[in-house]
Amino acid sequence: MAAKAAGNGRANFLSRWVGLGIEFFGEVKAEMVKVAWPTRDETVASTWVILAAVAVVAVWIFIADTTSSQTMAFLIRAFN
Repeated sequence: MAAKAAGNGRANFLSRWVGLGIEFFGEVKAEMVKVAWPTRDETVASTWVILAAVAVVAVWIFIADTTSSQTMAFLIRAFN
C-alpha cells in the first residue's frame, strides 16, 4: 500500500511540473506575439550606433591606459 502511494505521489509531482511547463511555454508564446520586432533598417541603424559607441569607448580606454602607464613610468623613474 505504501509503495503504491509513493508511486502515485511521484506521478502527481511529475504531472504537476509538466503542466506548469506547458502553461509557462503557452504564456511565453502569447507574450512573444505582443513583441514589437524592429525592422531590418532599425536593426542596422542600431548596430551602427552600438559599434560607434564601442569604438569611442575603446579609444577612450586606450588613451586613459596609455596616459596612466606613462605617468606611472615617469613617477617611478623620478623617485628611483
